[in-house]
Amino acid sequence: MSKQPIEFYFDFSSPFAYIGSELIEAAAARQGVEILWRPFLIGAAFKAVGSKPLLHAPLKGDYSKRDMERTARKHGIPFILPDVMSLKTVPASRAVYWAEGNAPDKLPALVHAVFRHAFAEDKDYSDPETVADLAAGVGIDRDAVLAGMQDQAIKDRLRDEVERGLERGVFGTPMFFHGDEPFWGVDHIPDLERWIETGGW
Repeated sequence: MSKQPIEFYFDFSSPFAYIGSELIEAAAARQGVEILWRPFLIGAAFKAVGSKPLLHAPLKGDYSKRDMERTARKHGIPFILPDVMSLKTVPASRAVYWAEGNAPDKLPALVHAVFRHAFAEDKDYSDPETVADLAAGVGIDRDAVLAGMQDQAIKDRLRDEVERGLERGVFGTPMFFHGDEPFWGVDHIPDLERWIETGGW
């Protein structure tokens, strides 16, 4: 069995990425692989392909809302679609990349804390102070992560990861990679697992 990690590209504003974040750890554990958490700024992809968020698309938006709610119910995941979607995901994304180098054991918990703040509690996370509070809640030094969000190296890291994601073809989130093989969407997690199990087909 391949031990390549799963690279998980996600945008904190994506309801489906939230659902994916609640499912991917169990999938990775079943396959005996680690997860590389890759915050991504979906606005860059929308600009590159000339698209818009699902919920803002004519006709598709109503269906997408229904599908998000149905998918969350299917998996028993608490879900509230915020009345006003926050697209200010940069502070939280930077915090995750900071945590990768400074508090890696707390990184998954930080991702869950941010996502659940928005989609399980219907609260905004766009303020760096709020992100720092959420980080402190999972055992990360509040002042250190707050400073880390302003560190130029972390700013550059986020920009570089977004560019790398676009080069790899990330056009929406959640998107999962095993090696060079991409899988887009929560519904493709079973395919991702089978790909890992079989070595591809």
